[in-house]
Amino acid sequence: MTVVSHVLKTVGDNVPVPRVFDITAYFEPSAHFQYNRRIRKEFDKLAAEYSMSTWMLGSHGGKARLQTDVQGIGVATRLEIGRLVFREGSQKRQIKSAFELFRAAQERHLASGDIDRLLVKFAKADERPREREYIRQAHNEVFQTAECAFLNRERDTLELGHCVSYQSVVQYLREDGLYHSAHRDRIDKVRRHLQQEVGRYENHMFYVRPEAVENDIPRLDFCYTGPAQDRRVEAFLEGYTEEHPQFVSPEDYARDRSRYVDLSDYEQASRRFGGLWVLQMDIVRYLFPQQVSLLYLFFDADLRPELDQWFTWDALFLRQQSSRYIPKAMRQSQTFLEMMLEGLVRNCFLEELEGNYRLAPGFAQFRHVSFYQLGEYRKRQR
Repeated sequence: MTVVSHVLKTVGDNVPVPRVFDITAYFEPSAHFQYNRRIRKEFDKLAAEYSMSTWMLGSHGGKARLQTDVQGIGVATRLEIGRLVFREGSQKRQIKSAFELFRAAQERHLASGDIDRLLVKFAKADERPREREYIRQAHNEVFQTAECAFLNRERDTLELGHCVSYQSVVQYLREDGLYHSAHRDRIDKVRRHLQQEVGRYENHMFYVRPEAVENDIPRLDFCYTGPAQDRRVEAFLEGYTEEHPQFVSPEDYARDRSRYVDLSDYEQASRRFGGLWVLQMDIVRYLFPQQVSLLYLFFDADLRPELDQWFTWDALFLRQQSSRYIPKAMRQSQTFLEMMLEGLVRNCFLEELEGNYRLAPGFAQFRHVSFYQLGEYRKRQR
């Protein structure tokens, strides 16, 4: 969903300043969906139920519009609507009505499938926590799903989705949490075997159970759950991977769910290459690998973050030249430092004041996560 707000100039101090939200829902494609006369007629009736006067402002105006697009062998639909809000107290109600329209189109089979993506666009979306809270409340009340997060990939645009949280960003950078790269080969070996032998394990689910070990690499136990313990499952897995899985009853698994981690989640969380998805309070942003390496300049020799310490550009450049986390080809590049600092400040990972830099307030609470679009998360839960 994309929401865009346009602040309009008004004449006189007593006239409220309206804000426009442009909201878009993308539905999953279907090879059986046909945008025929019946669908158009029924959708026009539905759109009339949710139409509101917006003086034709914004990208979509006040009446909902259904667009179609060919994707592979299927047809995907996109539903767009604008909301003009005069008073702050009306924001949640107006946005909620748009979400109810999307849900109604899905339930009446007037769209190609289930909602896959949801975008909301409005001016300075990443700087307006109050508006984001209204959107979150409206989403949770209408769809009754897990707590949503906002992906800020484009300017003034928020995409609603869900996060799987792994660890704090500080734990990732120090690699002292439960997710450690030392276990990656074991994880990969088991995952490859399970993918090759799908039918053999179709009635069982496999997880890992990490446990912290003081001043050492965390211990990792492979576990499986199912209707009952199966010695053949244990024998096959141990024979092919040299890992002996422990059976966990469905009741014990449900009671201690937080102790068990999906194999793909552990693989992603322990990955020491590529970028990071980071949850900053309620906004998810992506850190490129080069930006991740630059954050180490704000850590001391023992890899402790210097949270309140300001650094001059010269001091950071000096650290960059000797940092083992910066690619060798970039250690002497002033341009590299300038570009990375600019991007990290713009995305609220660093704070700048008169040419000095420090880690952003709240950096210690930033979380390393995976972000899933609504359709991806729904498939993950099945």
